[in-house]
Amino acid sequence: MSPDFTVVLRGFDREEVDSLLAEFAEGRLSAEELTRVDLTVVLRGYDRVQVLEHLALLAATATAEPLAASRQQSFATVPFFAKGYDRAQVDALVARVAPVLAGGGGITADELERAAVDLARGGYDREQVDGWRAAVVRELRGRG
Repeated sequence: MSPDFTVVLRGFDREEVDSLLAEFAEGRLSAEELTRVDLTVVLRGYDRVQVLEHLALLAATATAEPLAASRQQSFATVPFFAKGYDRAQVDALVARVAPVLAGGGGITADELERAAVDLARGGYDREQVDGWRAAVVRELRGRG
């Protein structure tokens, strides 16, 4: 997967991002490490939103299959008294998206975007799930 990031006035250092993506592709960086990097903002760098969405997508893709296979959580859960997205529904969405990201068929970007997910006590963190969905929708639309 070779992203085509927009170059903006103030964005992430292009060489740093390219190096990070190469390290991840070579397996020298885990999905968790990928989401915890602190990138340098420079003049004429890659669009920050695009880069962060792409990193979130890579991390989600790397953890999507284990989630479907072993029911492991890839999203943080909110405290029980708070409401997050229903875990079973999110897990089902991740399971539907994984084959598409691997090059197969399945859910479309529009279906993923419109998919309703109920709120439930102790569910998945809404910001993390929304970020993942936005990144996947963008990737699917980018594929045409």
